[in-house]
Amino acid sequence: MKTLAALFTLLGVLAMVTPETLLPTHSNESQARAVAVNFGVYRNAVNEYVLANPSAAGGIPISISLLDLPSGWKSMRAWTNRPDGGNLYVWGPVKEGEAAEIMKLFMNSYAVGIKRNGSLVNTHGTGIALPAFIPNGNIVSVITP
Repeated sequence: MKTLAALFTLLGVLAMVTPETLLPTHSNESQARAVAVNFGVYRNAVNEYVLANPSAAGGIPISISLLDLPSGWKSMRAWTNRPDGGNLYVWGPVKEGEAAEIMKLFMNSYAVGIKRNGSLVNTHGTGIALPAFIPNGNIVSVITP
């Protein structure tokens, strides 16, 4: 009788477990990859615009309406950019796994990382100082056009 009670208790617990709780990693990894690619598309469009329009390097963010983005592209995060002091900064808020996927997408470049305490932090350690207009905790790509 105790065996049947234990069996039914186990079956009850298993019935409460949903597929999402069994496989959260797969879903999270797919989401992180999608965010990484979304950031990469945005970053490359901003870079191409600045290369084609050198006068855009005046400290004013480049409007998304000026960028040559793929048809149907939608921003998955609040990506933004700003040419400043000879560099182009592209950044946005991300979750921990998304930041890692973005750095992986850019092959662990020294120029891509998270802003922490005013500096770019990536897989290589702490790098260059970043401007104050970029919020801490955001993924950042620094481009020198």
